[in-house]
Amino acid sequence: MIRIESAKREELLLIMRVQVGQLTASEAARQMGVSRKTFYQRAQRGLEGMVAALAPRPTGRPGEARDTEKEALLAKTAQLQREKLELQQLLRVRELLQEVRVEDVKGTKKKAGKAGSGCGGRRQNAG
Repeated sequence: MIRIESAKREELLLIMRVQVGQLTASEAARQMGVSRKTFYQRAQRGLEGMVAALAPRPTGRPGEARDTEKEALLAKTAQLQREKLELQQLLRVRELLQEVRVEDVKGTKKKAGKAGSGCGGRRQNAG
């Protein structure tokens, strides 16, 4: 049984008695110490609450409450980590290209020097 405080329980019983025709709204309002308009407002809220409580609910254990702010932060963190990895890879590619250019420049000078020494360049005497 649902535990309801005494005053609320009395209000609920008065509302139910009006609904089944045992009391008039004016009599119930007088017993509650409120105006008839206030009685109708409370009765309406109470009936809406009962209808909501009787509505079908999903079966099983309720899911965990979602923390949308946390989910957004986790998604942003994952995106930033992907971007960081891409930038690290890009930086590594640039470093490798720079190394290749430096080696290519050094290799070109050596090749040019070797080719030039065999074609009319000064020969050193071995000896």
